[in-house]
Amino acid sequence: MSKVFVSSTLFWGTPLPETLQLVRQNGLAGLELWAQQFFLENFQEAEYLRYVEKYGLESTVHACSWDLNLASANAGIREASVQQVIRSLELASRIGAREVTVHPGHMTMVCWREESVQLLQQSLRRIAAAARSLQMPVSLEIMEKIKKEFVTDPASMEEVTGPLFSFFFYTLDLAHCDSTEEMETFHRTLPRISKLHISNRVGPQYHTPLPDGDYDFRALLPRLKAWDFPMVVEGYDSTAAHEVFTKNIHFLQEQGGIIEHV
Repeated sequence: MSKVFVSSTLFWGTPLPETLQLVRQNGLAGLELWAQQFFLENFQEAEYLRYVEKYGLESTVHACSWDLNLASANAGIREASVQQVIRSLELASRIGAREVTVHPGHMTMVCWREESVQLLQQSLRRIAAAARSLQMPVSLEIMEKIKKEFVTDPASMEEVTGPLFSFFFYTLDLAHCDSTEEMETFHRTLPRISKLHISNRVGPQYHTPLPDGDYDFRALLPRLKAWDFPMVVEGYDSTAAHEVFTKNIHFLQEQGGIIEHV
């Protein structure tokens, strides 16, 4: 059975003990902890570790990405972006996370692709050095095909990582794919996939609940199980009743063989 994690952004505004208890109660393997959320909500590492150990959960960390750009033409923003990713790596190391998910940068202007590739390569070299020092695996994410994003398929990922292509791991976000055929192609051609991000989409609206969107996850899930990668359920939920999280969990439980009924 593939391990299923859930993104901490599905528990926005929820205290850590409640979040981790819900993860455990619903038969999930652990949490992908968004570093930005951890810092914004002033979570405490000691408390996090205490409850992770209590419930026997695993962790991955999603590096800070909001307002950041590892390929920015603005040197100050680029430097801050690198430092925030390194800060995320350090957090991951302290809490014993499996790996850190990192968004590659995007173009400052759509006509600056070549320059953006070079700047991103500089940033990735520094992130790789920090990852080696901390012995923390880094998983770069294939991004959605929207304006200014340019690392959107395996070929562009290999281009920007260059000689580091075999050093990094990779996260395949299914909502960022434009068809089930593209999912299959990326699965075949992208090496060192460490996990899947799973959520649905409605056209250009990304990360909708699994049963609500363009993709038929009832048909997709048996295929994803056969791929045998860890899966992270993504989305955003700030409701007190955790409505989006609950919808996702009920859907997965109904399919059988994905997560346990606890």
